Amino acid sequence: MSLDQAAPLGLRERKKQMTRQAILETAQAMFDERGYDHVTVAEIADAVNISANTVFGYFHAKDDLVFDCAGDLQQTLVDYIRRRPPGQTPLRTMADAMRKMISTTTSSVATELERLHRTVNASPTLRSRMTLMWDQFEQALADALAEETGEGPQAPRPSVAAAQLVLIFRMTASERFLRCLRARTEPTERAALEEWLAVTVELIGGGIADYAPRRA
Repeated sequence: MSLDQAAPLGLRERKKQMTRQAILETAQAMFDERGYDHVTVAEIADAVNISANTVFGYFHAKDDLVFDCAGDLQQTLVDYIRRRPPGQTPLRTMADAMRKMISTTTSSVATELERLHRTVNASPTLRSRMTLMWDQFEQALADALAEETGEGPQAPRPSVAAAQLVLIFRMTASERFLRCLRARTEPTERAALEEWLAVTVELIGGGIADYAPRRA
């Protein structure tokens, strides 16, 4: 799921993007078949007909092959907070971001979540990486809010607010939400997403709905 449309790329960048995508697709197929912990980077590289060093030229670590969009998503969420219009709260901004992700999703959300949970749950390394990812999201948003409000990096309110904002995304990637989707047919998935998001925002909003409105 993407929040922003990418700018047109030149030929060299398109080739690099194609190689990167080939690595990701090959890795995912091999993880699906054998499990993350039973596939090596060298095997992935051999299947793509490149060297292992080339793989690491695109991805810093093996687990980045599963969480390849985490860094970009984190930066995008921070940018959404920092660039929101005057009067708009962080809560509304994160809800709008999630709605945009929902509206641009072309594949079955349940299918993608099934694959993610199957891959991550089978690997202690990936479970730890997912926990770290959420923590990093929270810290990045807390830093942005603390900077904006002038409350300081150790103040509780930016950290608590950031944790609640990230909860919007954590819940839609959770096993509980996946169980909700499993009970729906694919054509009604988006309605389930909207319903889940609305309830999440409503409940969180009871605590931080009026927190840190953007100053003009």
